[in-house]
Amino acid sequence: MIVQPSIPLFQLTKELWPVIALVTAYSIGISLLDQKYHLEDLHMPAGLATLPGALIGILLAFRTNACYLRWWEARILWGKIVNDSRNWVRQILEFATPTTDEGLAKPDSQIVQMAHRQIAWCYALTRSLRKQDPFVDIGGILPPAELEQLQNQKNVPNAILLNQARNLRNLRNQNRIDSFQFIRLEETLTRLTDSMGGCERILNTPFPQSYQIWIKYLIYLFIIFLPFALVDMPAVGLVFVTVPIAVGFLIIDRVATYLEDPFVHRVSSTPMLTLSRTIEINIRQMLDEQDLPPMMEPVKGVLY
Repeated sequence: MIVQPSIPLFQLTKELWPVIALVTAYSIGISLLDQKYHLEDLHMPAGLATLPGALIGILLAFRTNACYLRWWEARILWGKIVNDSRNWVRQILEFATPTTDEGLAKPDSQIVQMAHRQIAWCYALTRSLRKQDPFVDIGGILPPAELEQLQNQKNVPNAILLNQARNLRNLRNQNRIDSFQFIRLEETLTRLTDSMGGCERILNTPFPQSYQIWIKYLIYLFIIFLPFALVDMPAVGLVFVTVPIAVGFLIIDRVATYLEDPFVHRVSSTPMLTLSRTIEINIRQMLDEQDLPPMMEPVKGVLY
């Protein structure tokens, strides 16, 4: 996610520069042909160029808005994950840690393990949504036996939540929590599962490709015919009008493509790794741990 107020234009459009160069060369070529062969006979009325441009603009606006809603829903889901992760640890600390005359005692190993498992779940979900190795960040968080048990799981985050549920049942069987507390903790676990499912739904439901492809075709056709509506202009004017209009459409289309999948490792992606690190720091502080990892810092104005 971009957090720096000003990002270099090259960084935002680096994948478009070959296309921009091709459009520039094409418009220069048309202007040179016009100077040599006088293409006025092929002149297209400006209205015929304006109407398709307006139509493409409407289609692009619709697509960009739809893709933004996907990105925004992903961010909302991760906001819920942050809150429910804190709630989960706060509840197990409050419900399952015995009190003493001096106040709350330190949590035992079972509670600490459940809290650490929540940290691992956030990292594993992040990597899974980015189609990366889910074990990259959790090697030092979960015990070796549990890591080995997770190796054969196709959905590692879901398996981690199942282990949380089993630990929760153990707490109930040990009478460390009552029925009401068990239900409240189970509700938090259910919300975490729902958020995970919402992220997986976005990941596994791509934007309709036929719609995306036809918009690209319309943009390219518009760019091809646009210079013929401007042959009455001086050669330099033709180039300086065609290229910015074409680039504008291409950039908006590229922005929509970036927003379409909010989990891919791009500058516009949901900063899941940063949010996971924030959750880790918060949970470790709740456990009164002193060895805290550093906050994630922006890389060239971008949080990942």
